[in-house]
Amino acid sequence: MTGYVLRIDRCSAHDGPGLRTAVVLKGCPLRCSWCDTPESHRIEPELAFREDHCVRCFECFDDCTLGAISEAAGRPIVDQGICRWCGDCADGCSTDARLHVGSVMTESRVLEEIARDEDVFRRSGGGVTFTGGEPLLQAAFLLRLLEGCRALGIHSAVDTCGAAAAHDVDRVAELADLILYDLKHLDDHHHRRITGSSNREILENLRRAVRRQAAVRVRFTLVPGVNDDEGHVRQLAELVASLGLREIDIVPYRRVDASAYEALGRRHPLSAIDEPSPEAVAGAVRLIAECGVSGTVVRRS
Repeated sequence: MTGYVLRIDRCSAHDGPGLRTAVVLKGCPLRCSWCDTPESHRIEPELAFREDHCVRCFECFDDCTLGAISEAAGRPIVDQGICRWCGDCADGCSTDARLHVGSVMTESRVLEEIARDEDVFRRSGGGVTFTGGEPLLQAAFLLRLLEGCRALGIHSAVDTCGAAAAHDVDRVAELADLILYDLKHLDDHHHRRITGSSNREILENLRRAVRRQAAVRVRFTLVPGVNDDEGHVRQLAELVASLGLREIDIVPYRRVDASAYEALGRRHPLSAIDEPSPEAVAGAVRLIAECGVSGTVVRRS
């Protein structure tokens, strides 16, 4: 079986216990306004173009056998109706102005990459974390990888937003050693506004995973003006406590360079939002503690 992989990051310290290998899968059903990995949105491989790296050599014209690249106002322009994301133009770009984002990998190849780090896992108490994007968008591929990790005796975690079919959540609850459950906002109307989707299925799947006695750890990104108000933070902690969980990971929003979006021909929707202050983060930790829940600050590198 094959799947779409964005990248494989080694020695991650914020995706579960110990040092971990993070397998980042492509594709996500949500469009969170603060997302720092826009290259994970689409499931298929993509081409990114960093204009500041382009020296206008136009060698990509010759590299593209489909004739999808032409010149307009001195810039090489890709016709998305013709492009098939083969990556030939990126392979031939000497300045890395064009990048091939994502690749097709077999489950055996991914498991081989994971197994390379078994010594690191043993020494640190770590393992592999499947993240994205939303890894459950490629549920069949993910489940095969989880089965492979279990056979190898490697600790596995799945970082999910919960927007998935209930039967797939059930299987992940059975196979994964840990579920990192990313909540965005508890109000359905507000959730639709900031992610483009309802949270009803997400919240039910959270309860479902807990009922199946999976090891679940809720985390949420603290975004100023989006989900950081006192009422929402307290409501989130109360939900977690009601489920019998006692910890929440708080991930402070990290401002993303708009160029990550621009390289894919998109606009960063929260480019003007500042990162939360240390005082705001500490305040969220205190609010959560008042509800009998421990808040752990996780700062992504």
